[in-house]
Amino acid sequence: MRVLQTTLVACLLVSATAAFAQESGIRVRSVRVLATDPEAIATFYKKAFGMSETRRVGDTPGSTFKEIILNTGSTPDLAKKSKDVAIVIATRPKDAPAGAMASLILEVPDLNKAIETAKTAGGSVMRPPGKSGDLMFAFLKDPDGNQVELVMSPK
Repeated sequence: MRVLQTTLVACLLVSATAAFAQESGIRVRSVRVLATDPEAIATFYKKAFGMSETRRVGDTPGSTFKEIILNTGSTPDLAKKSKDVAIVIATRPKDAPAGAMASLILEVPDLNKAIETAKTAGGSVMRPPGKSGDLMFAFLKDPDGNQVELVMSPK
C-alpha cells in the first residue's frame, strides 16, 4: 500500500510541475517497482500487459541486487524503441518494507543544479551524487519523505 501511495504522490508531483519540467529539460525516466522476486514480477508484467525486457542491471552470479527493465512492446526490439516510461523491477530485500527505495526516477540535464533546486524547494539529499558507468545519480527525499532518484546521462 505504501508503494502505491508513494507512486501516486510522485505522479501528482510530476503532473503539477509538467510545465516547469518541459522548460527545464527534466523528464520522467522510469518508475521503479520493488519485488522480492524480480523474475516473477517481470514475468507478470510481460504476461499481463504485453511488455518486453529491454535490459538488466546487476544480474551476475552472487549478486543480491538485480534490476530488470521493461517497456511497452511485444518484442525486446520494439520495447527498446518505445518512447514510453520504462518500468524498473528491482530487488527488494526480504526484510525491507515496501517503499524502501525510490519509486520515481527523473532524468535531469544538470544533476547539481537539480539537487540545489530541490533543496531550495524543501527536499533533502539522501545520497550525494555518484556514478555508475557513464550515468550520474543522486537520491533525494521530497518534503513528505518520498524518495526520488535523479539521473543524468552523459551529454
